[in-house]
Amino acid sequence: MRLESVHGYGRGRPARSVVPVTEDLAQPSTSTSAAKWLGIALATIVGIPVLLVLAVLVTYGVQRATPEDYPKAAPQTMADRAGARSQEAYDVLGFDATLPGGEFNSLSAGYCYPDGLESAADESVDGAYALSHQWHLTDVPESEALPAMRRLRDHLKTEGWDIVSFDSTPSGDNWTLRTERDGDGRQVYEWYADGGRFYGGVHAECAYDRAQAKDPYASPDDATAGLTAATLRPVTR
Repeated sequence: MRLESVHGYGRGRPARSVVPVTEDLAQPSTSTSAAKWLGIALATIVGIPVLLVLAVLVTYGVQRATPEDYPKAAPQTMADRAGARSQEAYDVLGFDATLPGGEFNSLSAGYCYPDGLESAADESVDGAYALSHQWHLTDVPESEALPAMRRLRDHLKTEGWDIVSFDSTPSGDNWTLRTERDGDGRQVYEWYADGGRFYGGVHAECAYDRAQAKDPYASPDDATAGLTAATLRPVTR
């Protein structure tokens, strides 16, 4: 009688080999790792903009809660400073006309707006004003205006003012000198060939007016109420 194994194999038959399953078992692990990194990447892509928005909102809130660092100065004080600066420039320009306060020599005041993210709200600062002293002459010839502007440019540069620009239109019919200095505002001077018009302007930095701050209905225009621009006089030679 011939005996056979219970598996159906007779003696002398080779046993079947076992196929390794290592690679098949490794595939799920690789898929899990890829999914994990994909999730991290997506979280990063979504998370970074959210964090940036939060940072902007926090910065905006801090700036809104912090008052602007303007000095406290009465309008008369700022008018005196602007007038003195205008007289200094008038001396350097060398014009011989006397300009009393009035239509051609006046004061004005405008609104102040915060810097940084707060500027996006386009809201003026309560109780603050920016005072300007402006004047102008007519019948100033080019032969007098341009040398005068060059002298003023050199003088202001020596005094620590930054020369933002000193240029003309392509036609040469309009020359402009713009300067600025930290803490002192801006100065702008222009000459037009048409009518020989010469304009000067001293624009002070923003300041807080205590009286205006107490009045909820006050506006920067009220800052110059009752004030008269200082008379500009030719330099004594």
